[in-house]
Amino acid sequence: MKPRTRSRSCDALVAVSASGAPAASLGGARARFAAVALTLAPFSAWAWDPAGHMLVDQIAWKHTSPAAREQVSDLVKRLDNQFNDRQPYTFVTAGCWMDDMRSLGAAYPWARLHYVTIPWTESGAPAPIPSPPNIVAAIEDNMQTLRDPRSPSDQRAEAAGMLLHFVADIHQPLHATDRNNDRGGNTYLITGVPFSDLIAKQVRNLHTYWDKAFRFDGVGGKVIELWQSPRVPDRPKEPKNGIIATEARRIMAAYPRKSCPEIRERPDPTAWAQETHRVGCKSAYPPGEPPTNTEARALTADFVHTSHDIATRRLALAGYRLAALLNELFASPP
Repeated sequence: MKPRTRSRSCDALVAVSASGAPAASLGGARARFAAVALTLAPFSAWAWDPAGHMLVDQIAWKHTSPAAREQVSDLVKRLDNQFNDRQPYTFVTAGCWMDDMRSLGAAYPWARLHYVTIPWTESGAPAPIPSPPNIVAAIEDNMQTLRDPRSPSDQRAEAAGMLLHFVADIHQPLHATDRNNDRGGNTYLITGVPFSDLIAKQVRNLHTYWDKAFRFDGVGGKVIELWQSPRVPDRPKEPKNGIIATEARRIMAAYPRKSCPEIRERPDPTAWAQETHRVGCKSAYPPGEPPTNTEARALTADFVHTSHDIATRRLALAGYRLAALLNELFASPP
């Protein structure tokens, strides 16, 4: 196996603080999304784990302008931090906010906004985006909120926190791919992955694996965990230090921005979702027919090695695209 720190072109893998109820300040389209989401059956749509979200935000932080860094940092300090050890969110940790708020349980209003359900096809050909609520509409709505100078500060804070999260989510292959109604791999049970940090309600399925694929590799025929996601108290207090900054530097070295032509396009959530769907169709599932809902498929070291590289590249693209979006939204000093 090749070492995970090698330099790679982004082209290489294209195919293969206010506390309180978070819905209180929802307005306009976001309120409609939340209302619909609460009426629908839950979908266990955890995307990248906390480390993955912090990596995306760390990469974005590295590539944002001083004006964007300052404004985003000031906004996310307003986010409800009751599930972040009561510590104010930073640019890098704010990507965890939406998943932290899942601790609200049944009161969580955004479950349907983390993904878009596009049926799997063998070719991965572009497919229409379903009607809202979904992650594509959620990103567009929050972009609109931040572009509108009349948006109240609390709504702007939530919109910033949502974009820091959703732009990462939309790059996870199984957040835009559904095969045989498997709910983005949630009913595709797996074995062979030594998870060390599963939390309540998480099961050993393909979706959970992809949430963490960047932290696993296949080496010498074995599946190994390369490093662990920091616990909440150990999240970085500033962007420059700790394992998140170290791993982000490795990702940026492996997939430098200049080798990623996709990020030169204007922000386009629909195109991002279709690209993610293509990756999900072509690369997210092990070879062969999926197992039944009562069987579990053992992931091979080769599959894990390949998916590690794909997941790492997806994080890099998400970070670069998030930076470009934030630079556009916060082009002027406050």
